[in-house]
Amino acid sequence: MPTFPLVPADYSRRAGAYILDVLFVVIPPTAALFLAIFLVFVGVPLSLWTLLLVVGVGWLLVAGLWNDVIRQGTTGATFGKSRQSLALVRSTTGESVGVGLAALRVLTFWIFNALTGGLFLVVDLLTPAFNGRNQRLLDMLLNTLVVDTRRIPASPPTDPLGQFEVGGASDDPFA
Repeated sequence: MPTFPLVPADYSRRAGAYILDVLFVVIPPTAALFLAIFLVFVGVPLSLWTLLLVVGVGWLLVAGLWNDVIRQGTTGATFGKSRQSLALVRSTTGESVGVGLAALRVLTFWIFNALTGGLFLVVDLLTPAFNGRNQRLLDMLLNTLVVDTRRIPASPPTDPLGQFEVGGASDDPFA
């Protein structure tokens, strides 16, 4: 599993990644639905537009599970997160969360939304704007963090006590 530095991602990039993920999963079945409705009015046989609806629902389920559970669990990034250079990691180690925790994250999200009538969705998505580590409620509950995966320049070595010369002209310690 990949490991990433624990640099929290910006809220705006997280929001952009979320929008890309929703579009990736929702646009194809929506297009299939409108095409199927059009085919019904044109008079195309039942089997063709039924097939379109089945393919659309199949995409919704398979693409959603693949993107949020399998891909995010193994690489740390969904389709949208990878485009925004973000990854979901364990907040203690920086490692990808794994398929099990990614599945638990999705399941918890949908259960809480069902129990609260969608209020949890609004609160969960707005929480990073008011949190120092930009974590959603689910991130805090499951001990995860969305991090920035862009290269971060390493700071030069320093001596906090000021006792030693760091990075002198010669690399030979006996010179």
